[in-house]
Amino acid sequence: MTGGTAIIVWILFFVVIFYFLAIRPQRRQKQAHSQMERMLKKGDEIVTIGGMFGTVTRIGDEWVELEIAKRTKVRYMKRAISSITEISEDEDEDDEFIEAADEDVVDVADEDWVEDDELTEDDEEDVADEDDDEEDVADEDDETTEEEPAAPEAPKA
Repeated sequence: MTGGTAIIVWILFFVVIFYFLAIRPQRRQKQAHSQMERMLKKGDEIVTIGGMFGTVTRIGDEWVELEIAKRTKVRYMKRAISSITEISEDEDEDDEFIEAADEDVVDVADEDWVEDDELTEDDEEDVADEDDDEEDVADEDDETTEEEPAAPEAPKA
């Protein structure tokens, strides 16, 4: 092979790779989306590309009218529809409870809880000492940092 022929072969190779990695999948996706647009009918529950859920109430050539709440209707372009969905009518899913095993359950009456009102004077002194210790450590940190030297003045002309 000569140099010119090798370059042409490489260019064709990259065009074929580009076709299979970019053009072909995009065509399939566009075809699937247009098929979904044709399948739309009144009463379908859909999601827009912006994440808005709604029910189709009217369909035009290029637009659909969605009911997003009672007596609230908006128009969207058909190309802004992401997918046709099934919104579950059962809203009890959000209210599910996870049951714990009996050995994982802690009875509050068994625990020794101390309310703030029940602190003794000794306990209050201990808490005050801990606060003072924290302030001392903060003061030491401030003292150990060195001040940055001031920038030299610019010479006067």
